[in-house]
Amino acid sequence: MEAFLYSIAISTVYVIHLLYSLVIVIGFLLIIIGFFARWNWIRNFKFRLIHLLMIGIVAVESVFNAECPLTWLEYKLMSLDHMKHSSMPFIAGMVYKVLYYNLPVWLFNAVYIIFGLTVFIIWFAIPPVLPKKYLY
Repeated sequence: MEAFLYSIAISTVYVIHLLYSLVIVIGFLLIIIGFFARWNWIRNFKFRLIHLLMIGIVAVESVFNAECPLTWLEYKLMSLDHMKHSSMPFIAGMVYKVLYYNLPVWLFNAVYIIFGLTVFIIWFAIPPVLPKKYLY
């Protein structure tokens, strides 16, 4: 039963990690596409602020070479269950293949920082609109 609970926990953390990454990437693509398609919702202040903060966290972790809390939790749960990547639960194993590549850490850090800076620049190039209640 304990192994089953670890499998559920590990898979859940991996799926959350994937969803976090997808929100950042898909959000960015939607902002760019929405600008050219003239979608008003891409200027929603809350959406844009959350998006900026999400990639900002990743970029700041990269600047300081800090481990992502979700990555730490994934490895912690795996070590508690004495699990190796080759014996991961199916869902966690599939997500692992999407999230992690055998590339140098400096390359990932560079991509995260550049992507974070790009999202920051887009904040000003395609600015969000503050709700009217904050404009008084």
